Amino acid sequence: MRVPLSWLREYVDFDLSTGELVELISLRVQEVDGVSRLGVLEGEVVVGEVVEFGPHPNADRLSVAKVNLGGREVQIVAGAPNPYPGARVPVVLPGSVMADGTKLKKAKLRGLESYGMMMSERELGISQEHTGILLLDDTCEAGSPVEDYFPVGETVLEIDVFPNRPDLWGMIGVARELAALLHTELRIPEPAFGTGGEPTEAYTLRVEAEDLCPRYDLRRVSGVEPGRVAPLEMRRRIFAAGMRPINAVVDATNYVMLETGQPIHVFDAKLVREGIVVRRARSGEEITLLDGSVRTLDEEMLLIADEERGLVIAGVMGAEEAEVGDETTDVLVEVANFDGRNILETSQKLGLRTDASGRFERGLDPNMVGYAMDRVTGLLAEETGGRAAADTLSHYPEPVVPWEVPLRLERAKLLLGMPVEKEEATGILRSLGCEIQGEDGRLVAGVPTFRRDLRREADLIEELGRLMGLDRVPEDLPGVPQPGGLTSGQRKTRLLRRTLADLGLAEAITYPFGPDRWWRDLGLDSHGDVVRLKNPLSQEGSNLRSTLLPGLLDAAARNRAFGLRGGALFEVGRVFLSNAPEDRDASLRFRLTGELPASASASGLMGVQEYPRVGAVLAGILQPAGWNVAERRAGFFEARGLVERLVPGATFEPGGGGFLHPGRRAAVRVDGVEAGWVGELHPEVAGKFGLEGWPAAAFELDAEICEPDPEPRFEAYANVPAVGRDLAVVVDRQVRVGDLLEGVRSLRSPLLKELRVFDVYEGGQVPEGKKSVALSFTFQGEETLTDETVNDEMGRVSGLLEAEFGASVRTS
Repeated sequence: MRVPLSWLREYVDFDLSTGELVELISLRVQEVDGVSRLGVLEGEVVVGEVVEFGPHPNADRLSVAKVNLGGREVQIVAGAPNPYPGARVPVVLPGSVMADGTKLKKAKLRGLESYGMMMSERELGISQEHTGILLLDDTCEAGSPVEDYFPVGETVLEIDVFPNRPDLWGMIGVARELAALLHTELRIPEPAFGTGGEPTEAYTLRVEAEDLCPRYDLRRVSGVEPGRVAPLEMRRRIFAAGMRPINAVVDATNYVMLETGQPIHVFDAKLVREGIVVRRARSGEEITLLDGSVRTLDEEMLLIADEERGLVIAGVMGAEEAEVGDETTDVLVEVANFDGRNILETSQKLGLRTDASGRFERGLDPNMVGYAMDRVTGLLAEETGGRAAADTLSHYPEPVVPWEVPLRLERAKLLLGMPVEKEEATGILRSLGCEIQGEDGRLVAGVPTFRRDLRREADLIEELGRLMGLDRVPEDLPGVPQPGGLTSGQRKTRLLRRTLADLGLAEAITYPFGPDRWWRDLGLDSHGDVVRLKNPLSQEGSNLRSTLLPGLLDAAARNRAFGLRGGALFEVGRVFLSNAPEDRDASLRFRLTGELPASASASGLMGVQEYPRVGAVLAGILQPAGWNVAERRAGFFEARGLVERLVPGATFEPGGGGFLHPGRRAAVRVDGVEAGWVGELHPEVAGKFGLEGWPAAAFELDAEICEPDPEPRFEAYANVPAVGRDLAVVVDRQVRVGDLLEGVRSLRSPLLKELRVFDVYEGGQVPEGKKSVALSFTFQGEETLTDETVNDEMGRVSGLLEAEFGASVRTS
């Protein structure tokens, strides 16, 4: 919202510098995004009377004027041809500073001296018109300051209005806030106009889509003088507020919209056939808009039409049909209230956003319609010579009335941390438009309908704190003990992040939104568990993520594009799945794979759910080669090692997603329950994410199952020697090596300190369908071990492997 300060002073008096005003509004109202200036910032602008005007002797496109500045005559070289002897023009004198920072000096242009400059509307901040010099009214006295007639410079505040404060989209709303802060009077213009024009009832009004149009008012203004230009001050204010002056009729509607926040539309009454119909558009119905574009509508869009064709896409933009032009003499004025959500959806579908739609989509006050109608009628009568009809066609079947909200001053004191006196609270709320009743610390506020954000007691207390100033809150500690500390979930999240950072990974924070290509490139079903957004910020964020992996892969690809040779990223965040089963085991599997078990019934689904996950991507070179270390690249076992740190006691079984390498992937299980997956990325998938040619591994785990142990554990050094033994066994090819290791560990030998696999072999010297697995054992006890003791332990191992896995000891 652009707020010209000279216009703001029409409604409220203030004696603050621009900096002080910006600070006050930013701290107490809404954030001020910036300050811009128009016209002449410093210096002197006076009325000049053109005495002589003719061509420049040395330039075809320049002219020379002799200008009387009230007792002295100066020569000015100009580029515009429209001044004439006797014309009054604004002249900026040397030494003045323009809005772009230029300081005007005496100049010599093509051999002739030029003292000052005659100014156009654009240079004075009135409009974009720059083809000619601004010609002033003949009543302006030569030599008098132009400031006596209108401001020659303007300061404009650019306020970022929150969606819950549509009342601040008008000058009156901003002035009301400032008047409440400064404890001064708010002046709201009183509409005034006579009647006697052609009756509005000559037309009909029919509202068919009442759910999308709570209120619609229509009034006729006839006898409009065609081709009239709005007064200079109106055009200047409209331009400073960010809009383009057009003609007297359209400028009057835009002026009132900027003043009240209520959009207004006008029709050429002679082009409206029979009457106005407010209806839903027909599917495929086309309309040609004022910008010349042709739009195709659907049945969910609201259309303002006559009995034959569409005239306006409600709340968005008008059509060429019934457009007001320079020949218009009879107008129908529309002031209405539309459903904000419908206007937002229509605007998004059409890719068309206007000043009107931006206001309507936030939800406007239907009771502002009456004032805005009277105000714009008065301006049309005043500025165009029109005559208003005595009647107004109105559709307002369910009037909105103020609502009451109770307020306890003791509650306000508790929430704000400072005392709130009844007189002060009453004064503040009344200055915001509320009607106050009550006594003994219990008040009842009648909230005006333009403040739809004030629904609860806490909302009123927030207003009190905002206008009283939170700087008044004393710096005292609360008088009651305040429990604190982190929840178990927060502690675990911090532990996961710290553990992975200690292991050398860098934390990434990616967006929870993603495009369709994520699921397509991963080979996942994007129509099953993916949660789609109804109002995405962009096509690249049209879905909520169901896995952390693609966001991390995109981050790794960006790092590669910036020249990195590799790295390891992790993220602890939430994913979102739809149709999650209530059964715990089924839900855990669904959370990690997105697969819905066939046994899960529709009645056992919980809708959209979010789950905490921890994931990581290792890509490229993790550690470059040095003079004393070898290069380390991303791979399955690097990722698996990280998983084992996060989930002690995890087991790994064949599984994982189809986006992983078929021979280098595993499902992670804890106590028989699937807790995640780990593996190397399939080369084709890596290529789709911009990691072609790089080794890439990843894992993703249910954060609730992770139990990292960050505490260092010291084991005393043994003062006796260890004994090593190797054992090679032949087993069936389908026997998993991990099962062999778990079987040996199940013996719980107190002497077995280390067990590892050092070879798996298939081929010659091993029977068909078999494989040889070589195991290395390290034994150590409190005393030096004898061969007999070690042989007994090896015998137990051989016996278990033979009994449970059908293993035979390989002797050659």
